[in-house]
Amino acid sequence: MGLHVSEPVCWDELTGLPQHAGIYVIAKGDPSSTVYIGRTWGTKGIRGRIRQFNRSAVTGQKGHAGGVTFHGVFDGDTTGLFVSVHLPNGIDLKPEILHPYIAYAERRLIWEHVEAHRGLPVCNSE
Repeated sequence: MGLHVSEPVCWDELTGLPQHAGIYVIAKGDPSSTVYIGRTWGTKGIRGRIRQFNRSAVTGQKGHAGGVTFHGVFDGDTTGLFVSVHLPNGIDLKPEILHPYIAYAERRLIWEHVEAHRGLPVCNSE
C-alpha cells in the first residue's frame, strides 16, 4: 500500500505548488516516469525546493544535488517535466515529529520505486 501523491502538475504550472513541507516526485515525458524523489521541510516548502531543483537542472550549478544530476543526464532539458506531491496532512508540525515522518515518507516512496523498477530513480543517488 503506497502513500498518496497528488495528481501530476506540469512544470510550467509550478506556482500552484504548496509552500509547505513534504515530498515531491518529479517525472519526465510521462507522469509515471519518475526521475527524482525528494523531500523538504524548509521554510519555502515544496515550491521553493522545486525552484532550487529547476535552477540546478537548467544550469548545472550547485544548490540541489538531484538537479545537478538531472542536468548531467538530460543536458538541462526540463521540457516534459511533471511534479506530484505528498503532504504530511494530519501530522504534528513539531520538527521532532514532522522531520522523521517526511524522511520516512521519502524513503518509502523511493523504496516503492525500487521495488517496481529494480532501481533508484535516475537522478537519485541513494
